[in-house]
Order: sequence, then C-alpha cells, then structure tokens
Amino acid sequence: MTQVMPVAGVAPPDAASIDAFVDALWLEHGLAANTLAAYRRDLQGYVSSMQGSSLNASTQVDLEAYFTAQHATTKASTANRRLTVLKRYFRWAMREGLITRDPT
Repeated sequence: MTQVMPVAGVAPPDAASIDAFVDALWLEHGLAANTLAAYRRDLQGYVSSMQGSSLNASTQVDLEAYFTAQHATTKASTANRRLTVLKRYFRWAMREGLITRDPT
C-alpha cells in the first residue's frame, strides 16, 4: 500500500487518486520509476495550478487554461507528456468510477 505524502497545493483526496493511478500504471504497464515520477509531478503540478479545485472535478476549460498558462515556458515534448498523462489519468479515473466525464 502506498503512503500518501503531503504535497503543497495537492489536497489529500487528490494525492490519494494520484498515488492509486501511479500504482496502477506500475502494476498494469510496468513503467519505469523515472516515468512514474514524471507522471506524478505532472499531475501534482496540474492540481497545484487549479487553486483549490479537485483533480476529479476538472473540466475542459481547466485543462485549456492550464496548457495556455504553461505554453510559453514549456517545450513541445514536455507539453505532449503532460497531455498524455492527463489523458491516461482521466481514462483510468473513468474506469475506476471516480469521474463520469473525461475532460480531455
């Protein structure tokens, strides 16, 4: 069982969802530790940018605002990875019944 570590700007329910998602990626796909760490950082960064809103309450508008705000300081490869992790997270969250609509 993964212990939820507090992260500035990430509420415990969001941290628990991120931990469960990263664990599922490791178990189901055997992703490398560095990849899992990058995915965790990307999700935590997104949640921190939401200013108190929950990860599972994300909307398409939230995602568009996040990517717009990050655009000027982000390489294309990093933006693509962030989009990939968010797509994977929301597909996983739908499968797990945490959300009813995929904002991506």
